Amino acid sequence: MNKILKLLLYKLRNGEYFKFMSDFKSLLLILTPAAIHSEAEFAEFDTTLTKLDDELRVDQGSVLTEQLQNLDRDRDNAWRAVDMRIDATLLCTIPEEVEAAKSLRRVVDLYGDVRRLNYNEQTAGLTNLCGDLAQRENAGFVTTCGLTNWVSQLNNLNTAFVAKQNERDTVMANKRSGNAKAVRIIIDPLYELMVERVNALVSLNMQTPEIENFIIELNQKIKTLENIIATREGRNNSGEEEPPAPDDE
Repeated sequence: MNKILKLLLYKLRNGEYFKFMSDFKSLLLILTPAAIHSEAEFAEFDTTLTKLDDELRVDQGSVLTEQLQNLDRDRDNAWRAVDMRIDATLLCTIPEEVEAAKSLRRVVDLYGDVRRLNYNEQTAGLTNLCGDLAQRENAGFVTTCGLTNWVSQLNNLNTAFVAKQNERDTVMANKRSGNAKAVRIIIDPLYELMVERVNALVSLNMQTPEIENFIIELNQKIKTLENIIATREGRNNSGEEEPPAPDDE
């Protein structure tokens, strides 16, 4: 007689746990909670699983931080490209372009290497620099040195950085701290109780073909998770460095 296998729920990472419980819910809805005499338990399980989903939603703060870092890298590179283009033009031996590069070099040097500044200082520096380069007395030099598109791109990236930083700050200000562990503690006994009900029906030889199919499909998911846990623990025991856990921990 097939019974539902034992799964050590505490060994599951939050993402694995939520996926498994969601799969369990889907299979039980097909079988129907009434088939295992667990309507009330399933209702509470379903409500609590929704709470867990709220706790484990993707951390938008982390995602936006990564996007912000990428934009900062891009604007650093854009500034460096402009800076190097000016240096290269100084060596070109075309008098008009050399003189234009000299004028631009004086403007850019007023702000120093903005990449070494913190986010807010760099933003302010690039905003002022791009504003200076757009001034009538400098715009011609920018054109002569072939930097019109590059300066425009630098300004666009700096503007995008500011917008992304504001977005992230808003998200972080409104972000509540999650407590997935407390929700899991509620779900665990509900799951275990419904599993006991299924296994009790099997012990009493009261299982239906639908229940048997439910057990087979659920056990396959349990075996998959057991393999994942075994691999993870084997890696830890061997002294190998485990890849970083996702942010759902």
